[in-house]
Amino acid sequence: IELNISCPNVGSEFGEPFAADCISAAAVTDAVKRNVECPVSVKLAPNVPDIARIARAVVKAGADAITAINTMPGMVIDAHSGLPVLANRVGGLSGPALKPIAVRCVFEIATAVDVPIIGTGGVLTGQDVAELIMAGATAVGVGSAVYYRGIGAFDLIGAELTTFMMEHGYHNLDQMRRIAHR
Repeated sequence: IELNISCPNVGSEFGEPFAADCISAAAVTDAVKRNVECPVSVKLAPNVPDIARIARAVVKAGADAITAINTMPGMVIDAHSGLPVLANRVGGLSGPALKPIAVRCVFEIATAVDVPIIGTGGVLTGQDVAELIMAGATAVGVGSAVYYRGIGAFDLIGAELTTFMMEHGYHNLDQMRRIAHR
């Protein structure tokens, strides 16, 4: 189960996301873990003062993995009407602008905890996947690429990653994983 405690789209309805606070993040993680028998990955927010601290809290509470990261809160206003485009006013910003933030968050989380990390956020290319793996991701989630490159994005990214690895002498992902931590 991916436990999304960080959705930026619901603040106006439900208040501050659980991911904004170590105590709340740990409490909800613990509550879910006590009621399921499957692995739980907790999806963290990038817009917190110390994502590594929150990662440590949810792992201590039983998280089996971390998904890093959710979208960043953003807002778009229709200049013609002067009104926000989204009914909630604020929504999640994803796509290429999010990738450097995701890489930083994965790096910081990988320094703090020893559980699998699913790196997500703005992945469009095989090189983007390589960056997240080098930062410490165990696996990489792809969503933005489907919007930008179509359903064939998965095959394209796989081929690009393979080419990148061959060009740089990597025989497997473990040779790349956490290389930025040296």
